[in-house]
Amino acid sequence: MLLFLISLAAGMLTVLAPCVLPVLPVIIGGSLGGNAKQKNRPYIIAGSLAGSIIVFTLLLKLSTVLIGLSYGVLTAMSGSLIILLGLVSVFPDIWEQLLGRSGLQAKAQVLLGKSTSEKGEYIGPILIGAALGPVFSSCSPTYAFILASVLPRDFASGLTYLVAYSIGLVATLLAVVLAGRKYISRYTWAIDTHSLFRRAIGLLFVLVGIAIITGSNVSIETWVANHTPFNEARIEQSLLSKRPGAPITESTNDSNLFNIAPTPEPEFVGLTNWINSSPLTLAGLRGKVVLVDFWTYSCINCLRTLPFVEKLYQTYQADGLVVVGISTPEFAFEHVPANVENAVKVHGLTYPIALDNNYDTWNAFDNDSWPAEYLIDKSGDIRNVNLGEGDYTHTERAVQALLGINGPLKAGSPAVPFESDETQETYFGTNRSMNFTGEPQEQDGTRDYTPASSLAVDDWTLGGSWQVAGQSITSDSSDSTLSFHTRAKDVYLVAGSQNNQPEAVTVSLPDGSQAYGNDVHSGVVTIAGSRLYHIVSLPAYGDTVVTLTVPSGVSLYTFTFGG
Repeated sequence: MLLFLISLAAGMLTVLAPCVLPVLPVIIGGSLGGNAKQKNRPYIIAGSLAGSIIVFTLLLKLSTVLIGLSYGVLTAMSGSLIILLGLVSVFPDIWEQLLGRSGLQAKAQVLLGKSTSEKGEYIGPILIGAALGPVFSSCSPTYAFILASVLPRDFASGLTYLVAYSIGLVATLLAVVLAGRKYISRYTWAIDTHSLFRRAIGLLFVLVGIAIITGSNVSIETWVANHTPFNEARIEQSLLSKRPGAPITESTNDSNLFNIAPTPEPEFVGLTNWINSSPLTLAGLRGKVVLVDFWTYSCINCLRTLPFVEKLYQTYQADGLVVVGISTPEFAFEHVPANVENAVKVHGLTYPIALDNNYDTWNAFDNDSWPAEYLIDKSGDIRNVNLGEGDYTHTERAVQALLGINGPLKAGSPAVPFESDETQETYFGTNRSMNFTGEPQEQDGTRDYTPASSLAVDDWTLGGSWQVAGQSITSDSSDSTLSFHTRAKDVYLVAGSQNNQPEAVTVSLPDGSQAYGNDVHSGVVTIAGSRLYHIVSLPAYGDTVVTLTVPSGVSLYTFTFGG
């Protein structure tokens, strides 16, 4: 229920987002009409926009899984439709003459032709709302969370939250549009389809459509965001942090070892390719204490927990502890069993591990985090949940309590190496990209990029030719570059190469610094296989600019960090 309300509030806040402001005049202008029926235009636009957001989101998610349809193609279609609607308003006489000569008006009342006539009280506003759906779908952290985390796990819940988000957005937008329309419609020249004002609105349609196709609307959004004190995205992030399943604050209260009431365990569902064990079931593990660990091998937060999990298993296995690792992929290459098997070998893991490629067990546990640990008692009840890194001492004490052990801790308590102002994990693909700067603005497809002249902390930029997709960016020239202004101690890169062939990526740091990570030798990291690479290790926590020179065919997925 809380996430439903957050989604509703996020939709309302999105109207104040920088990405909405450039198209707001288009919506107000498109809502103008003179007769009684055309007074319904704002409601039709709002309803069409809500439907467009939902359909576009489902198409985007479907395309990611099935057909790889580019987000850029969809936004280009939207921009083109807005341009056509604008041209109809700029040249109404020419359009009507074309309709008459072609006979289309008599046959079908043509969609775009009707948008400027009194007979077009429905088609025109429907097209406006439909065209703007993809634009509005990129404005909200909550929308991104629903797309990336909820829909893959639970389609019904994701659709419910998506509808709530759309309702909040269009209801607030409708109030703004009705107020603007009421003011403008007092003047007859604002209603006349042949007036200079309506032609100017049409020209605005054309300019907005061009901006959407070229991606220059993002520059406007960035400028507005940087010059506006109000930050609706930060408000949304604060709300999201309060949702059920958000990371639990580390507990230091030893008098209460279990952080949830006993909850019946679900069952393992859809697990394949078991490693270090034959297939297991939770029902068959009754009488044992079970630690279920959700992880994926390119996640640095997961990798930092593995030594503790392995030590816990080795220490308490003889006392009745079973650890089961659930490898749930974040990226496409993590679906490959051989890649997971190699990661298990590299990290020396000996406990049972299985692949959860369809998120079936992830969904059964209602999980949404990497790493995540669920501690189950001998009766089959979940007693403790730990999301993210840390709380190692508490976890081991809880294990001891369930095993009936009263003694000193043996597994150790690794430090959690991150700071409160550390650069957040940053994805390069357009599905979850943030903090990009440079020209042109990042969007799906292959194009040449000009790097920004300077970078603020947490910003990154591209140079040279890159092929941009939903999950990754791939170099399309021999000397493409990526520069990132980071704040951390250690920097990690998730990358891969075509056919897993070794490719040399040059890593450069300011002033000739040699503070490289374990995977960099003589300033070069060899990308061979899709995995996590340790590329920078500074003497102390601080700022630096990391520049990569990337040969053709190498794909970059994300930067992640440690203190």
